[in-house]
Amino acid sequence: MAMENQTKRILITGAARWSEGNESGLGAALAVRLADRGHTVAINHRSRNDAAERLAEAIRNGPGSALAVRADVTDPDDVARMARTIRQEFGGLDAVINNAGLFLLKDYEQLTPYEWESQIASTATATYYVSKSLLPMLRERRGRIINISDAGADRITARPRTLPYHIGKMGVLMITRTMARAEAGHGVTVNAILPGVLENSEPLPDQTRIPAGRHGTADDVLEAVTFLLGEKASYVTGAFIQVGGGWNL
Repeated sequence: MAMENQTKRILITGAARWSEGNESGLGAALAVRLADRGHTVAINHRSRNDAAERLAEAIRNGPGSALAVRADVTDPDDVARMARTIRQEFGGLDAVINNAGLFLLKDYEQLTPYEWESQIASTATATYYVSKSLLPMLRERRGRIINISDAGADRITARPRTLPYHIGKMGVLMITRTMARAEAGHGVTVNAILPGVLENSEPLPDQTRIPAGRHGTADDVLEAVTFLLGEKASYVTGAFIQVGGGWNL
């Protein structure tokens, strides 16, 4: 069954950084904007239950619908449980946006074992577990996987203060290409968006350092997401879309 041109059921991981209307995280901002366009969104979170529930309620007060679903996306059993919940509540799924990912700015020599492991697990490992677990539903709908990586993650360079994060984000790109090729025959497209410095990024460099002369916004990322969700992108798979105004190129 082909995806419909109208509303879709979309899971967004790491989407609960939200407080009383302030979408402090990209995932929450995408959830609000996609719901405003009439889509149904599943808001994944690991430990922000109150924020996720308030965000879902706020969305339900508008034109869209939402479900808050707790799961540690680095735990395959938790992810499998989340998939069962989505099947039960939504009846299926049209798209996954793998947005979750811990970011830590710290010199590589000072990292603890937990800091090293958690950044890689929350990026590459989580993308793999979530995508693999949701594939049966996505194949039914000839659905979409959209992975959020990072501007510049498609090239190898020194990252002394963000080493495990960028290892994870480079891994996300390898997963994207691998699954894009494997799933093409099932009609599932797998692409990655590489955002640059967004206006809520921490730390936030001066916008004069960005070639485009401004910080990016959630709306900039939303436009790429909207394109990849649409029928006109049904033959686009394995693509890396830079949404960074020239940052890290």
